[in-house]
Amino acid sequence: MALPVKKGGLPVTPRGNKVYIPDGKVLEAYFWDRRKPDPVLGAPMSVIQGPIGSGTSSASLMRIWAQSCDQEPDLDGVRRTRWLVVRDTYKSLRDTTVKTWLQWFPEDKWGPLIRAEPMYHRLIDVNEGGPRRHPSGDGTTVDCEVIFLALPDPDVAETVLASYEITGFFVNEGQFLEKAVVDELMSRCSRYPSEKDGVGATWYGGMIDMNAPIEGHYVPYMRGDIPLPAEMSDDEKRLYAKPPMWKFFVQPPGLIERIVDGHPTYEYNPNAENQRWLTEPYLAKVQGKAKSWIDRRVLNKVGLHMDGKPVYPTFSEADHVHPKDMAAVEELPIVVGLDFGRDPAAVFMQNVNGLWTVLSEVIGDNESASLFAPRVKLHLARHYPGMTVEFWGDPRGGDGTQATEETAFDVFMTHGMRVLPATTDNNPELRRSTVEEVLNKRIGLKVNPTKCPVLKRGMAGGYHYAKIKGRPGMYSPRPVKNSYSHVVDAFENALLGGGEGRALVANKSKPRAKPKAHRRRRLSLRRGA
Repeated sequence: MALPVKKGGLPVTPRGNKVYIPDGKVLEAYFWDRRKPDPVLGAPMSVIQGPIGSGTSSASLMRIWAQSCDQEPDLDGVRRTRWLVVRDTYKSLRDTTVKTWLQWFPEDKWGPLIRAEPMYHRLIDVNEGGPRRHPSGDGTTVDCEVIFLALPDPDVAETVLASYEITGFFVNEGQFLEKAVVDELMSRCSRYPSEKDGVGATWYGGMIDMNAPIEGHYVPYMRGDIPLPAEMSDDEKRLYAKPPMWKFFVQPPGLIERIVDGHPTYEYNPNAENQRWLTEPYLAKVQGKAKSWIDRRVLNKVGLHMDGKPVYPTFSEADHVHPKDMAAVEELPIVVGLDFGRDPAAVFMQNVNGLWTVLSEVIGDNESASLFAPRVKLHLARHYPGMTVEFWGDPRGGDGTQATEETAFDVFMTHGMRVLPATTDNNPELRRSTVEEVLNKRIGLKVNPTKCPVLKRGMAGGYHYAKIKGRPGMYSPRPVKNSYSHVVDAFENALLGGGEGRALVANKSKPRAKPKAHRRRRLSLRRGA
């Protein structure tokens, strides 16, 4: 066979087909990941995460053809495969994925694409109107079917995929799809070609490409980037356990970030992949972009959760999250903020020379104060033994219930933890102003990244004002009560009880009552002490 020649910057075969060459070490390793399915461990899954423009879509689409050529021929000498290419909507497929596909497999050389829903492309020899001849010239042919399918959620996936028998699949922009969709896709693999016509599928499995997702996505959990939230049930945690046949590939960031005088600056990264094919270099892409956008799309960093209008928009990962978890200073007291109710929460903080560090958190799940208080006490014994501790809680923790006069404060007291009310009236303006005052300080707040995942996501937008439907730009006046609101309330109580709200109260023309002065005491871990 004649050597490829250059045409338009790309190598091409004598028949005019483009020759694909991965541009980067990680991209190349992903492209050539051809692990065989295991009868016990299951099908292989390749997941690659990279910056925008890093070539993952092209690598994945070209793998479809390459692995179709690797399929063993049936008894009639035809190498048959059937693939699903999946995104969340048909619009996304048409506007991006299919366009990339046709750049590599144009219709004038590979046969017509049927533009329906789903879309369908059977790679044929346009000269002969049948399966394409195998590149090796061994007399076999390659019959590769590709179906472009939209699967927005698990319910649709379960219904639609019930009729499909496929060899494998590729999920494009996997940051937008749930793991349950991938699970449904995996269940349909290995069913084509049939063993009655030959050896069956000699390779089957899946591929996923993605930009860096937000926290809460299954991939960072499965890779072990961040610990599973404490509020997850055992069943949920099992869903995020990494299967033995899954392999993760993470490309280098598009740029190198450096902090100069407290501000991020960016410079060229010689290790970034696929740069030779970028129309616009990364340094140009970041101009005028928000830090959160740059982190995920260019620096390839898992982002924080954002939804609606954040209650605390000035919170940022760069300014308010430690690079790594910090340990407690034994000589200083631990300030514990508490929120009660059926979904209680506790945060454990310290103030060191004016800097508040949120050290850790404990999250409750549909449990009373009687169950939650021992968990808080055990957490203190394990992580802060012998240290002075003070407790500040929601003033409603002093209210009894319809069934009993015992309060949450009473329950904690029976376990040796005296809780004081952080405020007297729970004024929301005071709570928000206090937190914003701390966030705006040059040295004010840092959150431990792995020991406080729920608080971090809550401050970044999980705790938010919901959009009002039908009224663009309008939001509900009150924050949404959700799994993030309780831990943020506990954090607010710790700051208020720790003294941050008092200066604001003193500046009011009609000052509100401030928290009662208290004597810091050493915590005893004996019940009833």
